[in-house]
Amino acid sequence: MKGLGAIERQMSQPIDIDEIDVMILKALIKDARARLKDVAEDCGRSSVAVLKRIERLRSLGVITGATLFVRPDVLGLPVIATMGINSSRKHEDKIINLIDKQINLVDPSASIGEFDLFTLVYAKDLAELDRISGVVKQRSGARKVTVILWTGPAHMIFGNIDIQPKRS
Repeated sequence: MKGLGAIERQMSQPIDIDEIDVMILKALIKDARARLKDVAEDCGRSSVAVLKRIERLRSLGVITGATLFVRPDVLGLPVIATMGINSSRKHEDKIINLIDKQINLVDPSASIGEFDLFTLVYAKDLAELDRISGVVKQRSGARKVTVILWTGPAHMIFGNIDIQPKRS
């Protein structure tokens, strides 16, 4: 397992945001394609002022883009699982590169807890999930690979993130 210090070094320091920034972020989390004019009205600011704030939040790395979420089940990928991977540090880059080249493996990330790495897996059936798991086990140098099958769809409720103003 990675040391806590290594994970902490990867984390960014919080930046100063105020109540208006929070309102903008919440509006964009709810609908990333919201009209600037509507966001500005909800915040009681001009469109130009809100645009400048959005540009500032982008330049600070708070906003990194807008993401389109698809329903994998309607695209023939009804099986969703997470894969926990234990490995030595020397194999982590190899595992991440392998995951990056595998179809239907998403967002490999370092983790704290039972697993060193965690990734999301989409598959058309359990046989494909087993095949993907086998590829990671055989080709990566992982000590252990654990698959946790989800019994329902991912709901992605990002509106539940408690964003609060922060000032230094």
